[in-house]
Amino acid sequence: MIVGRMLSWRIILRYTGRPVVVHIVIALAIALGYEVLDAKWLSVPALPVTLLAAALGVLLGFRNNSAYERWWEARTLWGGLVNASRTLARQVLTFLPAPRAQRSDGTPETPTAASRLVQMAVQPEGPALAAAWSKVGDGAVRDQFGHARDLRGPVIPRANLATFIHPGMEAPKGIITGMFEGITEDARELIYAQVGFVNALRCHLRRQDPFPEITPFFRPSVLEALRDEQNVPAAILLWMSIRMRRVYSDVEHSEKVYLRVAMDETLTELTNYLGACERIKNTPLPRQYDILPHAMVRAYLTMLPLGVVADLGVLTPLITAIIAFLFIALDAVGRDVEDPFEDGVSDTPMTALCRTIEINLRQMLGEAELPPPLQPKNGLLY
Repeated sequence: MIVGRMLSWRIILRYTGRPVVVHIVIALAIALGYEVLDAKWLSVPALPVTLLAAALGVLLGFRNNSAYERWWEARTLWGGLVNASRTLARQVLTFLPAPRAQRSDGTPETPTAASRLVQMAVQPEGPALAAAWSKVGDGAVRDQFGHARDLRGPVIPRANLATFIHPGMEAPKGIITGMFEGITEDARELIYAQVGFVNALRCHLRRQDPFPEITPFFRPSVLEALRDEQNVPAAILLWMSIRMRRVYSDVEHSEKVYLRVAMDETLTELTNYLGACERIKNTPLPRQYDILPHAMVRAYLTMLPLGVVADLGVLTPLITAIIAFLFIALDAVGRDVEDPFEDGVSDTPMTALCRTIEINLRQMLGEAELPPPLQPKNGLLY
């Protein structure tokens, strides 16, 4: 996605450079023929050209509005994915039942400590907030100017889930210990699975191999099972649902029904986001809306010098260049934004949003050593 204040001339020329040059050459040839060779037959009445321009403007406006609606819907869906991911992590940390006495391999399960925020929530209430505490951040990883906030702690590569669930290993560096509320193996694995889901969805929409991106978030046995699936994001949601069912199967309290239903509703919401993104990806705009405006733009720009050469003379190439740039740019922008999942300059910044989700969810787990937010490069954020 283009986020820079100034649009790069390299991008502008890539979209409009060659077609504009072609129509300048055509206009120059018509102007020279009219003025130098006295070929007066090269001039036609300006009225048909003017009417064609008006009709073409309406058609381009309709097509570009439809394309922008697709782009905005894609961005809205990924904004919803960010919120749903945070909701699922919060539900996992607060709704999941107490840990079982043993892990699946028979070793005792000892919950690791949650984040400092959870520690403050479970402690007895203290004095009222001081006035100096009221000016706090909003928890976002970027400030109001779009720059990454300074995160505490050194930056290391993504943590591997196996580091946290291997029997007998100590809690990872940066996690506070000795708390009343802890994070179980099930909770950590589910939250890491959600990070894996959004990365798998990003690769699924861009037709990329998801496994290099999701390997840090799953056990090797789960990764091997996922390799047999054609729709990896949908398979991850199924795995998460079954894992939750297994956790609640050990709980006899009637309250578990309501808690599990609440968490299942969040998984359903994630499934709906997955389907909506696939709908946009797999259903392009009707080709008529793409081919017809493109052909009409080229036809109009070819006729334009014939309609203005009698009045403009040698200035015909200059005026043609300006009008050609406008119409060709409008046509190119509409073509570009109608496909928001193609990893192009106008793409939805899914990579940056996946990193934001990873940072937020790993902070909820109490981790202090986090990857940095992605920054724009040359005014582009992917």
